[in-house]
Amino acid sequence: MHKKTRNEPTIAVFSYHALTSLINKLQYKAPHPVRIIVIDCMLNDVLQKAEAMEKNKEVDVFVSAGGTAKLLSAELSIPLVEIKVTGFDLLAAFREAKLVSDTVGLIAYESKIPNLENFSELLNITIRQFTYQKFSDIEECLNLLKNEGINVVIGGSFLQEAISKKEFEGIKGIFIYSSDGVTRALDTAVQVAFSKQVEARKAEELRAILAFSYEGIIAVDRDGLITVINSSAEKIIGAAENKVIGQSVAKIFPNAKLTKVIQTNKPELNQIETVGKNKIVINRIPISVNSEVMGAVATFQNIGIIQEVEEKIRKSLYEKGFAAKTSIKDIIGNSEPIQKAKREAFLYAKNASSVLITGESGTGKELFAQSIHNASPRFRHPFVTINCAAIPDNLLESELFGYEEGAFTGAKKGGKPGLFELAHEGTVFLDEIGELSMSLQSRLLRVLEQREVLRIGGDHIRSVNIQVISATNKDLWEMTEKGYFRKDLYYRLNVLELRLPTLRARKSDIPLLVERFLTELCHDLTAKEIEKISRNAVFRNYDWPGNIRELRNMIERFAALYKEEDHEALLLSLFERLMLKGVGSNEQAEIIRVLKSVKGNKTEAAKKLGISRTTIWRKLRGYKETI
Repeated sequence: MHKKTRNEPTIAVFSYHALTSLINKLQYKAPHPVRIIVIDCMLNDVLQKAEAMEKNKEVDVFVSAGGTAKLLSAELSIPLVEIKVTGFDLLAAFREAKLVSDTVGLIAYESKIPNLENFSELLNITIRQFTYQKFSDIEECLNLLKNEGINVVIGGSFLQEAISKKEFEGIKGIFIYSSDGVTRALDTAVQVAFSKQVEARKAEELRAILAFSYEGIIAVDRDGLITVINSSAEKIIGAAENKVIGQSVAKIFPNAKLTKVIQTNKPELNQIETVGKNKIVINRIPISVNSEVMGAVATFQNIGIIQEVEEKIRKSLYEKGFAAKTSIKDIIGNSEPIQKAKREAFLYAKNASSVLITGESGTGKELFAQSIHNASPRFRHPFVTINCAAIPDNLLESELFGYEEGAFTGAKKGGKPGLFELAHEGTVFLDEIGELSMSLQSRLLRVLEQREVLRIGGDHIRSVNIQVISATNKDLWEMTEKGYFRKDLYYRLNVLELRLPTLRARKSDIPLLVERFLTELCHDLTAKEIEKISRNAVFRNYDWPGNIRELRNMIERFAALYKEEDHEALLLSLFERLMLKGVGSNEQAEIIRVLKSVKGNKTEAAKKLGISRTTIWRKLRGYKETI
């Protein structure tokens, strides 16, 4: 219908004879420059052709009707617009059919059209409706209608094709689609295609600019004319924005060499160039949309500054915890308690309310906080962590809320934003929230209620949009009862509560955790050796009061010694130390209790205690106890 010109989006219409004829007669005129191709083919061939076009990036939007539309929409990722049957289409078709007979057949793809009784009552006709899934089904339906003496039937293109056969002579076929329905679908497809093209161009340009923006940025169009320049680039090349926009980059900044990148469509990274007295590192990147070069972007910076910038980024994002590294899928465990916690974390991530994570020390509270952040709509924004027990109270206040210049002795010139400000649009994780002083609890409550912060020594209130996730291994409710924690803050923090299971409540996950830690720490162990170690009974026979943290510590001790000792003996030795620490002054009573529980079987008792049989004999000789 339309010859393709430069960079026009393409709409592919899959149809069959009757619909193809209607589209061609329509002589559709698109509101935007697009290329429309009409492909006439049977249902069996549609999917293969459409998938090939999608793979080769030949099309932006598909258009089809009936069974073809349902088939394509289930298999393709490119947008599809369906030519729908409107109520007016049905009314027109039934009115035409009534001129032939008061009993009318209708054949639809897969599912029946609902509410046809309204048309039946309105026009005083009887409607017999059938469905089909393949072409041969239509012929069966026509034979049934013929046997019932029905000589008029409504349907799509495949019905019109089937009814033309000699054996169905005498049955009149009425096409269900109208030019109005086709026009509406094509109008929608054009808007989708045009919007998709515009957004693709904008997104590609923005990604190219941001991905390589160290400091100076210059972007040009396909003709090499400057379209974007930032202030740092102005300083480096010594030219003002209002003097260079729309000018040739080859004239303003010849060392950018962007014209060459546009011609070759190949990026040039980490090139050294000279601008005045300065050496710069420059990256040149072509901007392509649908394989067509639309322009190019250059990012550049003085060589001496690059290392400083990278160092600052590393410190700010990782040392301060501004990036969450863990996702829900990274949390190891198949047991029901941990799966329940992961399900709840995923659901909580879709909610903007405050989350309180509770659990014993070492159960992974910070990992779950990071996972909630990464599964939330805030995942592209900062994740700021602060341990309320690790920082003195006076410093914690300035870290959380920031301060203005001159607020106290030693305050930085220009002041400093607090973590709540730095976390704007993101998440603040307050670990060990139970250690927060009453004065800071009051200030935190204001942040939660008003979404506002006031820096120390300041008078300007700043709005913040943050989610607060807090964690504790204490019973906060008991603390509120004793007056150590504000009840109003407790209710603000505990909107959504996530209770993490202890390791002893999910012992079936221990082999998986051991395998992961051994894989990370013992690189020369084989998979078979790792599996054997992880299945050792000593891991299940210990209660792990320190939970996963204690388990990892144990594996780290194993990793330091395993090359010099037998694995089985080393494990028994390590667990012996743990078990006897736990037994303490009650060591003798505990060993005797376990021996009695297994009827004196020292081998079985050793397994339960996580120590060797030899150690039991040595201990018993020391106690001079007879069993």
